[in-house]
Amino acid sequence: MATDLTEDDLTEIAHEALDTDDPGWAITELVAAVEEGRLADEADTSYAFGLAADLAEGARDGDRALALSRRAVDTAQNPSEENWSRGRHADLLMQFGHEDEGMRLLRELRPLLTRDGMATIYVVEALTENGHAELAVEWLTAALATASDIVERAEEDSDSAEEAQEIEYGLARKRRAVRRDLGLSPDELDLALDELDDDAPDIQTVFWPETAFGALLTAFPDRADVLGATWDEHRAQLERAFQEEGWLPVEVATPELLQAALADGDVIEVGAGPLLEWPPGRNDPCWCGSGTKYKKCCLPRAR
Repeated sequence: MATDLTEDDLTEIAHEALDTDDPGWAITELVAAVEEGRLADEADTSYAFGLAADLAEGARDGDRALALSRRAVDTAQNPSEENWSRGRHADLLMQFGHEDEGMRLLRELRPLLTRDGMATIYVVEALTENGHAELAVEWLTAALATASDIVERAEEDSDSAEEAQEIEYGLARKRRAVRRDLGLSPDELDLALDELDDDAPDIQTVFWPETAFGALLTAFPDRADVLGATWDEHRAQLERAFQEEGWLPVEVATPELLQAALADGDVIEVGAGPLLEWPPGRNDPCWCGSGTKYKKCCLPRAR
């Protein structure tokens, strides 16, 4: 009897297919796992279809990608998963010759920019990846104004105020990133965000690249409880934190920081490492340095 596939198993199948010339076998395996009832958790159905759609997209099989993406939307288990899947479907529609239909779907999702921190990925990336970066700036600017109004009206120190501030900050960061990609000079909003970044509190979180992570965990195995038992877990922890917070300051560990960490008690003065830029574009190299596209690397790790 075939073993039921966990979420990690599904992810591993998709990742293995990235190294092959033809991902068809993985698409077939992911779909079969659903149709044959071989998922350890039926809540992973939409995720499996989404992974298969991503692989079909990479193979430039538009009809198959769209069919699988549609199934991902139809089997979503909650509003967050459904909205993400709809954004992905809109992206694929625009990629494969259905521009008007894709734009209609994105317009339906547009109001979520002020309510869902992840909308800066699934809405804005669909626009920027399909030649509509200027429109993305327009939508982000309008959403930022609305989010700022929501922050002003929210009761101070309430959960709703904190959530609204996180969304406002995420919108501002994404707007600045898209404008930079367009080669635009910083405007007043960008400069205000730069000042806010400069005044940010001291960094409390560090991302350890793979080699440094291995060296640190070999020297201090007990730190696995904090850092993660594997580099995959370490990356997943950070991706989840990013998505939950909308963004947070994370320092990329330098060789000097690793040396200081391995010294274990010896005081070594180390300058701050570079800030980790998040989120990258879905089709850009992942923030973790793996070289794989973000959408196929750390983005799904937050599940």
